[in-house]
Amino acid sequence: MLCRFGENVRPYLAGGVLLLVLLLAACGEVSTDLEIETERIVAGVDLNQLFAPPTAQERQQVLDEWAAREVAARNAQEVARASLELDGTSVTLQILHHTVQGQRHVGAVVVPDSLQGPAPVLVWLHGGDAGVRLETDVWPLVDSLDLRRFVLVIPAFRGEALAYQGLTFSAEGARNPWDGDVDDALALLNVVLARVPMADAGRIVVFGMDRGATVALLMAVRDARIQTAIGVAGLTDFFGAFMQQVVEEALQGTVRPAPGLAAFSEQVLVPLRDGTLSMAEARRALLRRSPVWFADRIPAGQWHHGLQDPVIPASEAERLASVRPASFQVYLYESEAHDLISLPGSLERIRALLDELAGANP
Repeated sequence: MLCRFGENVRPYLAGGVLLLVLLLAACGEVSTDLEIETERIVAGVDLNQLFAPPTAQERQQVLDEWAAREVAARNAQEVARASLELDGTSVTLQILHHTVQGQRHVGAVVVPDSLQGPAPVLVWLHGGDAGVRLETDVWPLVDSLDLRRFVLVIPAFRGEALAYQGLTFSAEGARNPWDGDVDDALALLNVVLARVPMADAGRIVVFGMDRGATVALLMAVRDARIQTAIGVAGLTDFFGAFMQQVVEEALQGTVRPAPGLAAFSEQVLVPLRDGTLSMAEARRALLRRSPVWFADRIPAGQWHHGLQDPVIPASEAERLASVRPASFQVYLYESEAHDLISLPGSLERIRALLDELAGANP
């Protein structure tokens, strides 16, 4: 049987794939290797177009945009200071205000009083959407990982707050998860490097949990001064299968209760659906949050993820593992936890890496 496909067939192909499959079957042309892309239009958004792999041109556009971002240390001032002991070590805590892209932001720096010379810098990047509380989010890690050897830098992201002993220090601006978070953290890092003589600019590590884990990788991608990046249970690829499902749900009105997704939906997905954000702009927004597409710029470090993580699937870690540089290790754990403490052996691995950076004996 001879089959010919002419102009009369074309109008039906846009309406679905079934007709094409039946016609091919009639011609004996169907193969188990045949792949036909189905149309995916959700709330007027073409998901196939949105999630097509980024091009080299798009990647360069994002790199150029990052290079033009304003993250210099501006208008920095100390608004609070305290002396305290962390696990028997006397430290000085400073709360700093500084300006990022015209808005006031806030962060903390902790400097051990016993330092005799420059010490490595560790930037802690919080998870969740509730800002950072020093007593519960940071101090427990100081003991577990012996962070008393570091100058600690702790940013609160825009639109959030830093809390300590009942005091709340708020940052201005609208929340901009992952992308804006990196600007805020880099600006605070620059403030500390300019103001704290004991901060060693040649030894910088960034360390984050869930939302903060993605921020850590993106910071390292954007700033070559960062030697080491450590992440726990974060997102790595906004073009991947998990985020495709999350975005489809959000376009239909259901936003998962995972850190950062509500603000991301409001700032990117709703405008895209409503036609006030172009497809090209939306794709760059995804790319700016996807460190795996800049894997060649990721430094040494570690990633830790539970195989049964109920919030962010381990497929995000597996995606990172598929493109990581040799100096970056990805660890997967038989665990249902979405936290660092419950991943057996993770603290020991991170501490060994920090020992190496600090020049200490394990």
